Amino acid sequence: MNYIDLVNKALKPGGYFSINCFVRGGELGGADITDWDVYRLQSLKGGLGYTDKKLRAIFKDFTEINIRRMKEMKQSSEVFGVSALLTALFKKEC
Repeated sequence: MNYIDLVNKALKPGGYFSINCFVRGGELGGADITDWDVYRLQSLKGGLGYTDKKLRAIFKDFTEINIRRMKEMKQSSEVFGVSALLTALFKKEC
């Protein structure tokens, strides 16, 4: 079972799914390599990077609610935020 099938199976109709991931080429990693490169190199190169467009393509069977870069938050804040990450919210339709 692939990841998308697993998410789809886990969600009820109308359910929401959120994901955080590295920005492609970001300060924390975000390697711009293909799945084939991961297998060939036997490495994620510190973490795979994504763009809005790539997330939309991967989760095309879900309704996009929001995709954006996180807002940087100070470490002392009660809210988590790192601008080198993308955050996205999708919904499974009925």
